[in-house]
Amino acid sequence: MRSVLFVCSANQLRSPLAEVLFKEIVRRKGAVDAWQFGSAGVWALGGSPAALSAMSAAAARGLNLSTHVARRVTRELLEQSDLVLVMEREHLEAIHEEWPALDGRVHLLSRMAGEVGEVEDPIGLPSERVRALVIELERLLEAGWPRILQRTGRGATDDGEMHP
Repeated sequence: MRSVLFVCSANQLRSPLAEVLFKEIVRRKGAVDAWQFGSAGVWALGGSPAALSAMSAAAARGLNLSTHVARRVTRELLEQSDLVLVMEREHLEAIHEEWPALDGRVHLLSRMAGEVGEVEDPIGLPSERVRALVIELERLLEAGWPRILQRTGRGATDDGEMHP
């Protein structure tokens, strides 16, 4: 089974949205049963719900974050994941500082799409910024699909679909 962990700062906005968006992408590709999904925050306070703006943006896409509970990234979560996708370089650095031996599985989400930027945090900004985040995350995840497949086990086929 393939596994991916999305990491942001507090695990209340970017990483939970990335998790549910990616799960939906994988569901559309017909492979959801072959994956494990998760999210965490480098500086998360465990037990917090998703941000209201994240829940609203997810609901607008037919996705549900109402049961999301924030959790802090741990060695165990990292070790259980084939691939860890972070939103900012600061997240990479924090994980490297704490667990340098796990560097090989931790990457910027944008790198999966062949880009070099960061996914900025719109917490506290107007709802249109959160809706723009959803579009950006979906674009990065779709564009990064072949690399995500490669990093989680099997490579992508020519059609970009996952095949056994």
